[in-house]
Amino acid sequence: MTFVRKTLVVLGTAAAFVALFELNNFLFSAFVFSKGVGWIFLPSGLRLAFILVFGEWGALGIVLASMGIGYEQHYHDDALNALVAGVISGASPLLARQFCADFLGLNTNLERLTAASLLKVAVVFATLSSLLHQIWYVAHGQTQDFFSSLAVMAFGDFTGTLIVLYLARLALQAMHKAPRAKASR
Repeated sequence: MTFVRKTLVVLGTAAAFVALFELNNFLFSAFVFSKGVGWIFLPSGLRLAFILVFGEWGALGIVLASMGIGYEQHYHDDALNALVAGVISGASPLLARQFCADFLGLNTNLERLTAASLLKVAVVFATLSSLLHQIWYVAHGQTQDFFSSLAVMAFGDFTGTLIVLYLARLALQAMHKAPRAKASR
């Protein structure tokens, strides 16, 4: 991948993440459990999708976007918290992808990707991401109830991930069917 393409992936990933984050806030602000924890979090699905497709460069875009969002909306003047939350947001889907490749047989080229394999990846990712975030939040006094926040965040990440991944999967299937339909005319 060329430098220009890598840059476009990072910037495009960051921009798309911020846009979906804002849309998620607009649509689901009534479903917020606590600061940074919601019952539905669509950007988690985008995080995983971008990492599955773009790998480390997608993760870098997610880190940058999450740092900016964290600093702007949650951690005003606390660059360390924004940095760590951003790194967790970008690293957790990479770790989940690697775990699923090593232990669940996920092909990192995304060949033979099935609904069942997407479900497994979503569970691993939502659990890992939520766990890492909540460990950080507890360590820095940002949450009062580790287990409740962990459960809600995992549920919100899982739900958002499923929605985004299955919509992406349906879109890809529709794109693959469209050329065949035109060719058969």
